[in-house]
Amino acid sequence: MTAFTIDMSSPIRPSDFTGDSGGPNSGGHKGPHWYNQFGMDLNAPPGTEVLAAFDAHVTKFEPHDPSKDTAHEYGAKLFMRSPNEMMGGFYTHITNEPAGVGMVAASIKRGDLLGKVLPGAPSHLHLALVEIIGGGPGGRYTGVDLFKHFLDMAKTGSSKSVTFNQNGSPPTV
Repeated sequence: MTAFTIDMSSPIRPSDFTGDSGGPNSGGHKGPHWYNQFGMDLNAPPGTEVLAAFDAHVTKFEPHDPSKDTAHEYGAKLFMRSPNEMMGGFYTHITNEPAGVGMVAASIKRGDLLGKVLPGAPSHLHLALVEIIGGGPGGRYTGVDLFKHFLDMAKTGSSKSVTFNQNGSPPTV
């Protein structure tokens, strides 16, 4: 498989970032699903805008249904894949806005508004990343740990180019 590079930025602006509640394999993030195990909890006040961390298209959207909320599972759930189908992301603990973002196949650009952080204990965005070796949807999904880089981007507002090797090795930044 051929390596590829994607530009990424924090989904939370530095002025709104208040810390973290854990990253992959910590803070309650456990398998078997990549979108739980490789989660990064980026803390921000309720109502904080959540922005797309990379260019993508929506592959699955589950709107927020408050009647189904639990202490750990609440808010809209948004799954996205990069344009080349070889990398994906999962966002949750967010509102259903803006209209149109949740439409399957909707094209999303890095920095587009995806929703707003819902109240929680503490309030945060849960974001998880995955490399799809061989491309989605039929490829091999391998969770990705870029937590320290996302903390840096959340604090500084910087962006980073991330190279995915398509061989199961960690991406390079």
